[in-house]
Amino acid sequence: MRVLADVGQYDAALTELDSVAAREELDPLLVAVDRGGLLHRAGAWDASSRVWVRAAELADDHERVRLSEEFTGNIPWRMGSLERQTLHTLNALNYLQLGRPEDAAVEARLTNALTLQRHLEERHQIQMERHLHAIHFDEELRPYLVQSAIGLYVSGLAHELAGNEASAFIDYLAAWSITRSAPPGAPSRLTHLEPWLLSEARRLGRPELEALERAIPVPAASAREGESGALVVVVEAGKLPERCVIEDAKEARVWNVCPRPWRRGQARVETASGSWDTETVTSLENILLRRGSLGVSVDTTRKPNLWARAGALSLFVLMPPLGGYLLARSAVEHGTQMEQGWLSLPAEFQVARLSLPPGRHTVRVRRSGQEETREVDIVSGHPRVLVVPMH
Repeated sequence: MRVLADVGQYDAALTELDSVAAREELDPLLVAVDRGGLLHRAGAWDASSRVWVRAAELADDHERVRLSEEFTGNIPWRMGSLERQTLHTLNALNYLQLGRPEDAAVEARLTNALTLQRHLEERHQIQMERHLHAIHFDEELRPYLVQSAIGLYVSGLAHELAGNEASAFIDYLAAWSITRSAPPGAPSRLTHLEPWLLSEARRLGRPELEALERAIPVPAASAREGESGALVVVVEAGKLPERCVIEDAKEARVWNVCPRPWRRGQARVETASGSWDTETVTSLENILLRRGSLGVSVDTTRKPNLWARAGALSLFVLMPPLGGYLLARSAVEHGTQMEQGWLSLPAEFQVARLSLPPGRHTVRVRRSGQEETREVDIVSGHPRVLVVPMH
């Protein structure tokens, strides 16, 4: 399926997905997210959004493991927090391509750590980290590791298109702040947004203006497009790392993440008016590699059902063959959950914001030998959004 998708044969890839899902009884959530991803890459924005809305419902349902599932070890796949945030980001981009900024704003807000992360895992996050590895994420890096800069950026973009100026500023500022918290060498930047932030803070009389003026050493004079229009190009690049088993420093075999090969490089956007380099706003690859084995454990582990665990142990004592079978099945299922992941996600989100005169423009996006061409109509005072998957 992924081979077919990489060469642009999305109909054949969807057929292959259906065939494999029927033959191997794959987890319905994994099938749904991959189906939505194939439709998204094919530019079928509406069909993709409908599939991903259903996938989000399944992800919620999979957070609540039934007693019978835990007892037998037949536990459904759990979507990790980073995957869940990216699901909502991609679906928000679907809505923006469909000209539905209000729906995009609602969807993108679900990526915010104050909503999604708190809902899914914040209550047990630090306790679980300590339980799993006796350590937890570096608190200085936590914003970069657990919040979605691209999700907040897309949320700000949706609010800007919907005319919600204050909300757009707040989300753009939050996205920029996350990139500023990135560790040295991490590919996460939003410098193209800095003139806009300064200009809007002055125009709206925001209390953050003084701090922004100290932090941003650029003038804001050119931040407003004026008589020109804005084009925001979002490039989805690369392949997400996969989970793998490695030996740690103590020569113990542990689950971790390993990068997959892909054609690396920044995308460049070209029009008759000029050319612009994109910036990587969020690198899912970099975040997953930095989270390492602890991230895999936290994403996969749910709060255990003590009644089910006690029941399995009791059966092992009272009826060793049946109890041993259930414990062995549970161990196999745990390994399967560790191995599974949404591998059709991009490795990076690269963004450029262009100022163009009103009218029709031919836009070329080049990256590592690949080229995509689109025609866009630019209107003064109303940003256009162009989503370009280049996996």
